[in-house]
Amino acid sequence: MAIKAVIFDLGGVIFHLGEEGYRREVARRLGLGDSLPPAYEEAMPAIQRGEVAEQDVWEALSGRRVPLDAFDDAWQEHFTVNPEMLALAAELRERGVRTAVLSNTQASHVAIMRRMGVLAPFGPVLMSCEVGRRKPEPEVFQLALEMLGLPADEVAFVDDVPEYVAAARAVGIHAIRHTGDVAATRRALLEMVAPEGADGTN
Repeated sequence: MAIKAVIFDLGGVIFHLGEEGYRREVARRLGLGDSLPPAYEEAMPAIQRGEVAEQDVWEALSGRRVPLDAFDDAWQEHFTVNPEMLALAAELRERGVRTAVLSNTQASHVAIMRRMGVLAPFGPVLMSCEVGRRKPEPEVFQLALEMLGLPADEVAFVDDVPEYVAAARAVGIHAIRHTGDVAATRRALLEMVAPEGADGTN
């Protein structure tokens, strides 16, 4: 059965992943040296589910209040759009395949990406901090399927994290690990897509 939708991860797929550099810059601006303490990583699941405000975590770590957009420029420096992946998503849409997004992320980063307009062609867009679930929880994949209105075997998922790829497969989604080779990811996806016109959608 040909796939009818592809769900894309963001960091490491649609965006080049610059997490290490971003965190280093945040740590420096908070006066914490060159690295964020373990407490930041421990708080990340709650931040990404929208259960804890980022500003509260930053304040607890640094002892001072900082605005939500304090590190926007650092994020944009270290996370840049991958135009080849955007082109692949556009190609899929031209073939009648829907494209969606599922990302573990936080409120400040969502605000930046929405302002950039990168997410506009995708739908639905599931941000963990907005839906209260995060990968690899099976519930977030089920929610994506419900919002697409499609069964798992008609949906593909692209992510760079093996654990998340495995979690998607566990609920029946065709999952591909993106290793940075756009051509390989494209081939894998197009093998699952019906030829143009085969299903009457093009």
